[in-house]
Amino acid sequence: MKKEEIRREFLKLKTKGFSYSQCKKILKGRFEYEVSKRTLQRWINRLDKGDWDLRDKSKRPYNLHKKITKDIEQKVISLRKKTGFGCDKLVLYLADLKISAKSINTILRKHKLVVKSKSRGKPKKYIRWQRKHPNSLWQIDHSDQKVAGMWLLSVVDDCSRYSIVLVSLKKVTTSVVTHILDKIIKIHGKPREILTDNGSAYGLKSKHSKFDRWCRRRGIIHIRSAVHSPTTCGKVERLFQTFKNEIEFCDCDTEKFRMRYNHFRPHNSLDNKSPAEIYFNLLCW
Repeated sequence: MKKEEIRREFLKLKTKGFSYSQCKKILKGRFEYEVSKRTLQRWINRLDKGDWDLRDKSKRPYNLHKKITKDIEQKVISLRKKTGFGCDKLVLYLADLKISAKSINTILRKHKLVVKSKSRGKPKKYIRWQRKHPNSLWQIDHSDQKVAGMWLLSVVDDCSRYSIVLVSLKKVTTSVVTHILDKIIKIHGKPREILTDNGSAYGLKSKHSKFDRWCRRRGIIHIRSAVHSPTTCGKVERLFQTFKNEIEFCDCDTEKFRMRYNHFRPHNSLDNKSPAEIYFNLLCW
């Protein structure tokens, strides 16, 4: 006899005024079904809470984990080797495989393709911030060390993380930097503010430097970060780190990297949208 039919007989007995103990004995005598008094009470409580068809709930899990096949592993490994992306980005490009980021991470670990983060587990001592509109603030900086014998100058839009320029230079001076800024302003328009560190190209601590005078002539506000505070210019610093980790996947071509970074690389802090999506969509408003 089905369980829901036994429950129906129990409810009939209960409506006739039988106690739980009596119902328990009757069910065992009639249907050879042993049940505890506590279970009978739970049946009544469940019925009182709302509609119940007297059937058990399905034990089917909410999430069915897909079996990882050799073919799935190869697709994950192949894309990882082509892009260098981690599991959080790979899962976006491998949505057709219908596997989780955790499963992808398991595959990467199995094949020793996971690079352990130095900052993993360490508390973050900075506050994340960003501007609401493109061209509200540009962050500008050059690399601490030479790359292939050249300095790498980067300008990043604070709101969208869009890499406005990424160029190799033999020397970084105020004249070189302002010449590059004049060229990209003709393309993208001028920013309201520019954030730099206290490097010599940006006037050190002087408010009347050549760079500051250039900013004032163009109606741009120059903001300096605090001394020894790299997290203030964290977005441009982070781009340098990404460049170091992923340039090999772009044939060591700076412009290929910039194209990938702006248009194809999902960004965690942008809800996995690309910088170009945010920069151009908001700029058109």
